[in-house]
Amino acid sequence: MSYWADLAGIVEAVFVIASIGFIWYELRQSRKLTQAANVQAIVDLTSPFTLQLIQDKRITELWYEGATYFDKMEKVDQYRYKELLTWWLILHENLFYQQRNGLMDKTIYSGWNRDLHNFIARKKLGKHWEGMKSEYQKEFVQHVNTIIAEQEAKKEV
Repeated sequence: MSYWADLAGIVEAVFVIASIGFIWYELRQSRKLTQAANVQAIVDLTSPFTLQLIQDKRITELWYEGATYFDKMEKVDQYRYKELLTWWLILHENLFYQQRNGLMDKTIYSGWNRDLHNFIARKKLGKHWEGMKSEYQKEFVQHVNTIIAEQEAKKEV
């Protein structure tokens, strides 16, 4: 009788271990699907912005030349340009938090983070950041502050 009880205990242990392995696998697959869905949602979010830039020459000029000619622009165009900056920063803030919370693959995020670095440099965000940063979450502000400081330090060298 003891033999059958021992065998049943071993079989039960194997099934428990197999069940834990299956649950772990399912959770991992679910996380990958969530990450893929998040990336697709970001693509869906950025597409209208990009299409608008492609279709509307005036908005393209504003986006392309805003950093260079900001001080010479009319107040309304300055406002429009800052709103474009804000929109792109909100996108990056969202990406930042998705990656921080494990909802985005690190490899995919690294491309977006390079885009953020380039965006900050191209758009001369440091010039506007002081008046904008209160609109964003603390951790993201610190991240952008670090990027701006690194870029400023490179200019000084």
